Parts: sequence; structure tokens; C-alpha cells
Amino acid sequence: MHDLSTTVVAVATPPGKGGVGCLRISGEQAVSVALTLFEPAGQGPEQGEKPCFGRFMDRDHAPLDHGFMVLFGPRNSFTGESTAELWTHGSPAVLQELLNAAIAAGAVAAGPGEFTYRALRNGRIDLARSEAIKDLIDARTRYQARVAFEQAEGNLSRRIAPLTEELEEWIARGEAAVEFVDEAETHLPDGRLAAVIDSVITKCDELVAGYRTGRVVRDGARLVLVGRPNVGKSLLFNRLLEEDRAIVTEVAGTTRDTLEEDLVLDGIPVRLIDTAGLREVRDAVEREGVSRAKRALEQADLVLFVLDGSRELDELERDTLTRAETEAGRWIAVVNKSDLPQRVQLNGTLPVSAKNGDGVTELRVALRERLLGSAPTEHPLVTNGRHAAALEQARATLSKAATAVKEGLSEEWVLEDLKQARRELATVTGEFGVEDLYDRIFSTFCIGK
Repeated sequence: MHDLSTTVVAVATPPGKGGVGCLRISGEQAVSVALTLFEPAGQGPEQGEKPCFGRFMDRDHAPLDHGFMVLFGPRNSFTGESTAELWTHGSPAVLQELLNAAIAAGAVAAGPGEFTYRALRNGRIDLARSEAIKDLIDARTRYQARVAFEQAEGNLSRRIAPLTEELEEWIARGEAAVEFVDEAETHLPDGRLAAVIDSVITKCDELVAGYRTGRVVRDGARLVLVGRPNVGKSLLFNRLLEEDRAIVTEVAGTTRDTLEEDLVLDGIPVRLIDTAGLREVRDAVEREGVSRAKRALEQADLVLFVLDGSRELDELERDTLTRAETEAGRWIAVVNKSDLPQRVQLNGTLPVSAKNGDGVTELRVALRERLLGSAPTEHPLVTNGRHAAALEQARATLSKAATAVKEGLSEEWVLEDLKQARRELATVTGEFGVEDLYDRIFSTFCIGK
């Protein structure tokens, strides 16, 4: 994998039958390999021209299907190499035969992410944009797709570039000041370097601050419903899903295992998890159900603690409310059964009726605000944990540089920190990437992209 001297081939459309299938070939021999698989109906194809209609040929040069072939020169292709795409009917048998025929003609089967990797190495995109392409492919909602597309267009890279350029400028100035210490014009202006470092730190902080929201946008969230038996968790679970997914009865303890379903909340994919009621267990099955509920609670991004407003709270519920107050950012307490006479009055809780839907709209708003914040949703720039870690490392290194400047340490010490921060920022876009990092990232791509 990743031998740029080879010509690679892969099926670029998803597995299974479909109206159209695509075989993609990229590399120095892409055109010659493609022409062994294609017989034009009229004038032969040319790079950069319109799709050429004709017949596709198998390894024995017998007609197999008809469709279009498109040739791209290096300047116009995604990979920055000569590329051919064969658009067939979406038959798995046809695509597999054409793949085998291309390999027989000298191409090599592409590995995961091979085409995007070549686009990176040939300077068509940077590493942050490469990762955004995978996020776009993996997007489950329109909002996720829009955020990923903006990053694939280079939004994050454009925010990182001025920071690295500013550090480069002051690294160059600092090196000149060290090298030509006797030349007055090379001396750094008093206080200017400290101001620049503080400015870059602030901008790193601004980017990292959006990561909590960005992570939820990219990866989705786990929302767990917990509470005593028969408080209406399963009915509220169904109400949020707007379908009868969980079994609901008057018998306490009906739910004995975790039940998971997908919910889209304001463009964010949410894994909604109903759990067994928290209670004293009587047998091994109940014990396992409660144990799974507790595990789900610990892994949750957000916990929906459901209370029954028609009865007094018990000791376990009061203790759990105390925990919810200490983890307020992760818990929302709702008082269910608001359609019945109320015996629970608590500040900071939301009244709902899972039975008739009262308060559920307000609950959805509260869930959205807890996951994304109450401000109007802006598209986050940092959604990838690797990018956030690089920015945090750069920020920590710049803080060391700021301390060194404040303490009057030698400019050589400051320069080393600035260079390290510059390298850490550059790992976001892959400018200082290493092969094992590339291998780790592109191994998560699908084959054909």
C-alpha cells in the first residue's frame, strides 16, 4: 500500500447491486490499463473530454457490459495523477470482473484510502481535508455532512495557516537576532514577541473551545434514560423516538435489559438508551440488567434522570439527585407524569408527560442546548480529536515560551518552544506528518476512496 509508483484500481461504489457502478484507476498507467477494458462506440476517449460511451471487455476481451469511461489528466484529477473512471451498471459480478481484468493488465488493488492518500501526497489536499472527506462519507445527517464538507473545503486549514505563518515569521526574526546579536536592526522589539505568543495562544484556545461541540457533531452522543422502575422511562423513550419501540406495561421492571435506538436531534445523531429500573435485585437476570444500566450511565454523554411526579421521592432518588447536581453538565432531571396530581416540586427539573406529550418539545430543546450550547449553532471548526490534541499541545508549548519570555530566558530557549509549537500545529494539516500517522488515518477509509 502507498507505493506511489504503482497504478492502483478499486471499485469506488458501495458493495451490492445498484443502478450505476464505478471502477477507479489512478497512476501513470491508468489510461493504458483502462483502454484494455473498454471499446468505444465511436471516436476514442480523450483526457478532459466528455464521458465516452462504449462496451466494457472482460479478461478474454469479450463484451461484458456497456457504459461510459472518463479520463482525467493529472491537473484535473482528484489524485493529481492520470485517472480513469469506468461507469458501468451496478452489477457486483461486472465490477469484480473488470477489477480482475485491470489487475491482469498491470494495476494493483488499492488499499483503504489509497486515492485520498495520493491526493495528499501530490499536494491536492492537506491532511485535515483528507480526514474531513472520510467524515463526509460517514455523515449520518445533513448537518454532519455540511460541517464535514466545509472542513473538506479547507475551513480549518485556513484558520491554522495564519498561526503557523506568524510563528514562522517570529522564528525567523528570533534566529536573526541570535545570529547577528551585534546588529541593532535585528533586535526584537520590546514586548512584541510576548504579545505575538499570547495572540496565538488565544486563537488556539478559541479553536479548542469548540471541540466539545465539534466532537458531538462528528461522533454523535449517547443519551441514557435512568430512574426507578415504573417512572415512565420506556414511555418517554418511545415519545422521544415518536414510535412504540420499548414495551410499556404497568408492571414494574418490564425493562430488564438496555434497549438502544437512533434518534436525530437538531441534526445530531443521538444513541438513545433505555435501561432497567434502578432497584434492589431479586435474581441474576435483574442483577445483570441493573449492572448494564449502571455501565450505560457511566458511558453516557448525557443522562436523563426520570422521576415520577405523582409520588414522593425515595432515598435512592434523592441520592441520585445529589449526584446529578455535582455533574450538572451531564445530567437532566425530568419529572414525569405531569398529567397526574403532583407530589414532587423541584427546582431545576423539567415537567413532562410521556403519556400525552406535554413538555416533550421543551425537553428536546433542553437536550439540544446541553449537547450543543444555547447559542445559535455555528459550524464547529474542530471536530476531530487528533486536531484538538495537536492544538492543545501547541498551546502548552507556547505557554512555556511565554513563561520563558517573561522570565527573561535566552532567546534560544524561546525559539525551541516556538519551533515545537509550529511543528505541532503543522501536524493538523500533515505538513510535518510521518508515515505511521498516515497509515493509521488512511487505514480507516473505505477502499475506492
